[in-house]
Amino acid sequence: MKKHQKNKQTSDVRDNVKDKKKSRSAASGKPAAVAKKESGYSNQDSLAQHLATLLLGDTAPALKDILATKYEVPPFNASDFPPFDHLHTRGLVATKEMSEFLPLNPGARILDIGCGIGGPARYLAEQFACHVDGIDLTKDFCETAELFNHLSGLDKKITITHGSALDLPYPDNSFDTVWTQHTSMNIAAKEGFYAEIHRVLKPGGMLLFHDIFLHPDTAGKTTEILLPVPWASEEKYSHLTYSELTRDLLAELGFLREVWNDVTAETLLWYLSSVDGNPQKSKIPGLDPRLLIGQDLKLRAQNLKQNLSNGKLQVMQGVFQKIA
Repeated sequence: MKKHQKNKQTSDVRDNVKDKKKSRSAASGKPAAVAKKESGYSNQDSLAQHLATLLLGDTAPALKDILATKYEVPPFNASDFPPFDHLHTRGLVATKEMSEFLPLNPGARILDIGCGIGGPARYLAEQFACHVDGIDLTKDFCETAELFNHLSGLDKKITITHGSALDLPYPDNSFDTVWTQHTSMNIAAKEGFYAEIHRVLKPGGMLLFHDIFLHPDTAGKTTEILLPVPWASEEKYSHLTYSELTRDLLAELGFLREVWNDVTAETLLWYLSSVDGNPQKSKIPGLDPRLLIGQDLKLRAQNLKQNLSNGKLQVMQGVFQKIA
């Protein structure tokens, strides 16, 4: 396994690329969603190809050939990849908690916005009789999600799209449920984000989210947080708001609140159980979250833990129904 010594340089390049994308988007009149993770992850040409080599060995074929291979028995199960593929606080535990709120019927369609490398999508597809669409702004994450879906035999139940949360490429009233974890913090245009969710949800459909917000106790005080954090290396990539503002916005857009859980204490406890930002270890050696978040993961995790301890941040689970 090659050493990844260029993560910070890669991070700077990707940040600059996103700045250019944002400028182009503004010029065209369309808002731009910031990539979920702008940090560097490796010095490889392709994250997915690097991970394919890690999983299948040095003789692993090219990514396109792997995706074209038909396995009688998939070489992996979706349960082999966590916690590496659950890029949010409390990992798989948080995903399982959220899934308890799913009002699923056989054949239901779920949209995972900011799907990352597809961990939650695979969990839902494997546990429930549903089809999951995942969308993410980071192309390397989308390619990795497709690789992991194929290697675990779930590619027929999951469709991955490289695209923006602010310009969803789906018709109106397409999904029974929209699911999102730790995505809104990178999106400045909150109304556009939730309006798109409302558009693609069927009447009566459900929005489930698990996100980080500014703590209400910071109102009227400084809202600066320690940086970097897992979702942002710099202030310009972090677009935190108050949960109450999000709740009110959703009501204005035609959503009815069903569940509103504060899981800040549980999240802080999860971080306090670790000294390196990775409370759980992957079953497969080499599936290191630093590949996705950056070599400074420990610092990012420590800063997030300190922000939670200092009462700067709040972590919420929300379930809302589209009623209008």
